[in-house]
Amino acid sequence: MTTVEQAEPAGPHPGNGKPSDLASAFTDAFVSAARAQESAAAEAHVAAAVTLGWFLAALAHPGPPRDTAAAARGDLGPVAGITDAQMVDYCGSHSKVAFAKLKDLVAETALALPAEQLDLCLAAADADARRGAAADLDSKALAVLSATDIRLGKAYAVGRGLQTLATRPEPDATLKSHLTGPAVAPVVAAIDDLGSALAPHAGHSVRASILEWRASIETRSDVAPETTETWLQLARQGELWRALLSGEKSGLDMLEIDDYLDAAERLARRMRKLAATVLKRFWLLVVLIVALFGGGVALIVATDTDAAVVAGAGTILASLGLSWRGLGRSLGGLAAKLERPLWGAELDTAITQAITLLPREKGRDTTEQRRKVAVALRDRA
Repeated sequence: MTTVEQAEPAGPHPGNGKPSDLASAFTDAFVSAARAQESAAAEAHVAAAVTLGWFLAALAHPGPPRDTAAAARGDLGPVAGITDAQMVDYCGSHSKVAFAKLKDLVAETALALPAEQLDLCLAAADADARRGAAADLDSKALAVLSATDIRLGKAYAVGRGLQTLATRPEPDATLKSHLTGPAVAPVVAAIDDLGSALAPHAGHSVRASILEWRASIETRSDVAPETTETWLQLARQGELWRALLSGEKSGLDMLEIDDYLDAAERLARRMRKLAATVLKRFWLLVVLIVALFGGGVALIVATDTDAAVVAGAGTILASLGLSWRGLGRSLGGLAAKLERPLWGAELDTAITQAITLLPREKGRDTTEQRRKVAVALRDRA
């Protein structure tokens, strides 16, 4: 009697996928690439708006342009320092480039950026005329960008606000009167609203750094004394804030090995607290596990019979099985869901500490060298 072999089902071998999977994968990849491109374009426009607000605010500053936070870069000319005229040209050039980056996007609406007014501003006969033209240009640029995309308007306001916060308004101004709650609040709120439109880790870190400055000055902390050196650090701090929000510098680039280790240590502490919270919520299961484990040990210790030893060992194994299946599954699931966002939050904290030029109130100080650089940049002038 012959044996008839059963024919294999038609179609591809399991694991090779279906022919339609190729088209589906291609579509998913295409959509993903398109979204990534749109996101990158939106981020670039937001960065340009931040830059425009920063440099137009420097042109409108009531004092000398070389005293603004825009001059605290360190790459603006010879060691002898720069002149006000050079700073005006510098800010004007950056403003023109930002206008050009935003021009096509605004052109899709019925509006237009007042680029010609920038030329009139830069060609003003004296400083007062330039400041007046810059202030008028500022209001019109904000209106156009806000109408084009509300995110652009807020990004522009953030750039302008950072320049204002980081620049001493007049020679006799004090930190206490300058970095007030009403002055800081609009900038912090706008950064909050922008959220994911900013570069990764930029928004949370800059916002927290601004609030750290505000808290130290409000409490008259020793880390923020009323000295010229603190004002110089604040000017350089503003440049760091702008660089992160505009995507010019990645927040992760500011971190050293010790910063990552500190972040990992803080994450480990959070996970331990999470484990303790889970144990408290499943207290009945914990009591049952402990009771079974203790009962098993008691059976083994109190009796000499093989049956008692086997029963005790079985009880212990049962308790361990309950702990693994119950608590292990709960903790593992929570850890898998929370590990990535918690790690991102710890990186935000690490970046905040790395970019903030004020000495730490507590703990290790990693920004001492950056504070020295901030003062040296202006001393060279």
